[in-house]
Amino acid sequence: MAHRSGAPADADAIGYQRVYASDERPIDVAAEVRTGDVVLVPYGWHGPAMAAPGYDLYYLNVMAGPGPVREWLISDDPHHGWVRQTWESQNIDPRLPFGA
Repeated sequence: MAHRSGAPADADAIGYQRVYASDERPIDVAAEVRTGDVVLVPYGWHGPAMAAPGYDLYYLNVMAGPGPVREWLISDDPHHGWVRQTWESQNIDPRLPFGA
């Protein structure tokens, strides 16, 4: 978590992470996150991840697990997959360290 300009230096940045899955394989986590926290996503969908107003949230996915081959088997929640289609028309956030 990071403070935006104008936030007091001693402010305790806060965000939230949601992890959930299907009725057939349930998991339901709504975690409060702060600087340095980790949220485990053993299966299912994750998101939204959001910072409280006045803070920035940096999100890093790390893949781990057994087996010699690891693959990103990404799938969107069928109820929210349409959101990905809106990204193409959006500008890249200039605060990101990597450009197009």
